[in-house]
Amino acid sequence: MSASIWFRAREMDGSAAWTLEESDEERGHGKEILEFAMKNHFPVTLEPLAAPKNDWNHPSEVWETILGLEQQNTQNLLRIAAVADQCGMYGVKAFLDPFHVEQIDAEDKVGGILAKVRGADEALLWQIDHMLGIEAEEEDHH
Repeated sequence: MSASIWFRAREMDGSAAWTLEESDEERGHGKEILEFAMKNHFPVTLEPLAAPKNDWNHPSEVWETILGLEQQNTQNLLRIAAVADQCGMYGVKAFLDPFHVEQIDAEDKVGGILAKVRGADEALLWQIDHMLGIEAEEEDHH
């Protein structure tokens, strides 16, 4: 959401819409994982989160941060799966499988955007922004 706010403040509405859509998806994943944990009587403790980064100077820095967060999510899921495997909790591993697939796709997508943005001039940045807006709109209609 922090990335969406940053993009919106710079009138990069396509990138803002795309990152907001992704933020909503991540919250949805969190709710799914919470619901799974509660149904299986796993202990749940909520802890405060640090304020997200928001002091970027260039769109490439935003996308680098997003890619880093996606990679961190992937590693967290892999750690949970490894513990589940050690404990013989195969239902947990099965539950996590779709999230692993989504993480592979997310890292690939964000990595591709970052590669384009890194070498982009001003005109190409606006074109990328426009295309991301179209993608976000298509996702919103699904």
